[in-house]
Amino acid sequence: MRSNVKIPQQINFKINQWFMQPEPNAAGSLGIFRILFCLFYLWHLSTQFFDHLSGLPAVHWHYNLYLLRYFFPGLGEPLPIVFFNVLESSLVFALFILLFGYKTRIATFFVLVLGSLIEAFHTATDAEHGTVLMAFYIPFFMVINNCWGKTYSVDSFIEYRKNGISVSPSESHWIYFLPARSILVMISALFLSSAIFKVSFNGQWLVYRELIANLVLDKNVNAAISGLPLNPLAPFISQTPLLYEGMRIGTLLFEGFFFLSLFSRTLRGFFVSLALLFHSFNAIWLTVTFTPVMIGYGLFINWQTLKEFVLFKKAKNNFISNLNPQFFIFGVLFVSILASVLWSQDIGIQGLFNLDGLINVSTIWYPVFPFSLCWFMMTLVKIFQGKLLAQNS
Repeated sequence: MRSNVKIPQQINFKINQWFMQPEPNAAGSLGIFRILFCLFYLWHLSTQFFDHLSGLPAVHWHYNLYLLRYFFPGLGEPLPIVFFNVLESSLVFALFILLFGYKTRIATFFVLVLGSLIEAFHTATDAEHGTVLMAFYIPFFMVINNCWGKTYSVDSFIEYRKNGISVSPSESHWIYFLPARSILVMISALFLSSAIFKVSFNGQWLVYRELIANLVLDKNVNAAISGLPLNPLAPFISQTPLLYEGMRIGTLLFEGFFFLSLFSRTLRGFFVSLALLFHSFNAIWLTVTFTPVMIGYGLFINWQTLKEFVLFKKAKNNFISNLNPQFFIFGVLFVSILASVLWSQDIGIQGLFNLDGLINVSTIWYPVFPFSLCWFMMTLVKIFQGKLLAQNS
């Protein structure tokens, strides 16, 4: 009986031990990720058009949004365009506040609530292209954790000026990487469920050998209709059984074994970089874009090391350190209010984030592809080096 009790305790201990592993430069990387998350979110909003939601009959969303059904049970008319403009501008304001890292937990909470509401309206009409990872799960875990404002933020500057306390960007305590590990568990579960669905409920992935061949040709036709770049390799892939069957089996293996990323940092780098390659290929050549999921993989990049490599370790700027914190607070509020007010106006502020349409859901993957390819090759080298060292020892 005691042995049966010990088994759950041992499992619980192993899980806790996994979550509480230190991660190099976790504090600094999380602070930089907060900034990148807000910029990515603002870019995403700049590519969306919320005006069309105001013209939809209430039946398209009213019965799918349970909070609105509860608070407005008799609402049957389409919501006015001003409602969506105010909702979007409020989210922009919260994102700018979060970008600068002022009142970080409160700002994250409003990003969570406002973003989830906007996501709910979109999902009610187009569930396939949902952005729930970016709109809900990342802010949700960050609200609970409340650590991504400890570095590179106005909050951290105020804390340093007030109490002389600051968190080093090189801090590796597990608490700063806890949200990333939680997200990794979720992504692993989603990939595994996708593989199970392909094998169990949609058995074509096992028995339909020409599935990928037909898919790449079909996507080329859709790309031509939409005016998107064609996949020049599509004819070659469709005529090479070894290649298109390898891609079909490879996809199932990748999704089914992504959970191995939970077992080591090297395997995590291998599967995350492979996931970015997988999404890049789908977005660039198959017009299958799940672009908002990209930011979730950013949690597993050591941004602090990249920052030090690109910008080097610079001495602390005494001029900035001696400034009055009220100066930063006023500047953050001014910029955030100005951006939120002008966001829905036709003055081009949204174009600053997407370079006037140059960066869209497909083209944003172009720089990601070579980056993820280099990352993937580096992890392969690490894996083979580890095997060679093990053999030599």
